[in-house]
This record gives sequence, structure tokens and C-alpha cells, in this order.
Amino acid sequence: MTQLAAIRPDDWNLPLFLHVLGALALIGTLAVAIALLIGAQRNRSVDTLRSALRSLTLGVIPSWIVLRGSAEWIADKEGWNEVDEPPAWIGIGYTATDLGLLLIVASSVLAWLSLRKARAGETGDPPLPRVAAGLITLLVVLNVVALWAMTTKPASASALPHSQRAC
Repeated sequence: MTQLAAIRPDDWNLPLFLHVLGALALIGTLAVAIALLIGAQRNRSVDTLRSALRSLTLGVIPSWIVLRGSAEWIADKEGWNEVDEPPAWIGIGYTATDLGLLLIVASSVLAWLSLRKARAGETGDPPLPRVAAGLITLLVVLNVVALWAMTTKPASASALPHSQRAC
């Protein structure tokens, strides 16, 4: 007989809720950052650049912290931290968030440098907002792959932690 749904204990609900909330907030704030960076590239507005930098520092970074912190919390609750080799979907999630932090920091630095140059009155076609938007777009793609892995969980029953295996 196949298992249709796994029942989890109620004490897992809060960390799982925070993990999903952090993921959704991260994707939303990344979309806002991309739109603002593209807009800043097109109209060369200091205000748009400032808004893009604020969305990165006040929206994306806190969302990433909630996502990553709650991921560790739920992994501990589910017993994945005691497993020698966790399933691939957890590795995909960790890779996306670890690489994501580097991309977030790099994009924030590029947006900040672009804002400094715009305030100084440098003219021309600054590539920095375009590069930052490209990095953030790459991060969105990584997060979509992680979302796919988290929802489909391509793993066998033997990959379950000992506390979750059926007798």
C-alpha cells in the first residue's frame, strides 16, 4: 500500500511555517529588487537605486535569515541533522541558500557602488545595476530549483531519518 501523506507532529508546524514564509518573502523581495534594478538601469534615477538597495538590505537579507534559520530548526526537529548523508533535496536547498547569500551580498555591494556613482554625478551607461539584476535573477532560478526539490522530495524511503521510518 502506498503512503498518500505523511503526518508530522504539531511541534513542527512553527518552524515549517517560518521556513515557507521566509522562502515566499525571499522570492517576493527578490522580484522587487530585480524590478527596481532594471528600472534604475533604464531611467538612471538615484531614488530608484536607493529603493533597490533598500529592498536588498531590508527585505532580501532578513527573508534569507528567516529562511535559513528555520531550515536548520526544522531539519533538527525532523532528525535530518543526525543522518550521515541527508537526501539530495536537502543538499539542493543548502546549496541554493549558501550560494544565495554570496549573490545577495555581491548584488548589494554592486547596488551600493552604483548608488555612490549616481550620487557623485557620474554619467554614462553604468553596468552595475544590470549585473546586480542578473545576479539576483540567477538567485531566483536557484530558489525555483530548490522549491522544486523541496516540494517533490526525490528520495526513497530509506533516506528517511530513523525517527521517520515505518516499522
